[in-house]
Amino acid sequence: MAASSHSASLMMSRLSSGSTPTRYVGWFLDFYVAPRVKTYMFPFSAFIDMAHDVAAIPGSGDVPVVYTYTFDIAAFAAASLSLPKWEKETYAVGDRLTVNEFLAIAEEVKGTKFSVSHDSMELMSTGKVTELPAYEPLYSVMPKEVLTGVIAVFGVMFENGQFDFEGKHLINTDFPGIKPRKVREMLVEAWGK
Repeated sequence: MAASSHSASLMMSRLSSGSTPTRYVGWFLDFYVAPRVKTYMFPFSAFIDMAHDVAAIPGSGDVPVVYTYTFDIAAFAAASLSLPKWEKETYAVGDRLTVNEFLAIAEEVKGTKFSVSHDSMELMSTGKVTELPAYEPLYSVMPKEVLTGVIAVFGVMFENGQFDFEGKHLINTDFPGIKPRKVREMLVEAWGK
């Protein structure tokens, strides 16, 4: 009880000092495995529609992207309470691979070739993307134009490397005992036969 009380007061003093940290965790891996793997996230198969074996790759699909499972993010957040000082920016990586590499793993795990298209930077910069079947159920909570516009923005960010943390100090190095789950492992658990 005392340790958790101490951690809470340390966290509150850090936050009240004006040094609010920013955490960068990449793209939630949970989106591709929900609800088949424990998560509190909803399925949001942007770019790679696991349920329907179809993909709309943003740009070339050759730029690395960080994918992190939310339970691993929670483990890093809890462990960071023990750090003597919080960095202004903290980066956590579950796995780092290109969208094309992710797609290859998805096809291998599911044992099928996906129907694949590529959305150009020009198309995405207009707020448009190829619609995937997985998007349709989401239109009841977010209008189609808004949802596809949001996906287009993320597609541009993927292709521009904004989800690649190469060269950043990773919190993973501070906590080598935390072994984040990898894309292949999670897809096998969710979709393996």
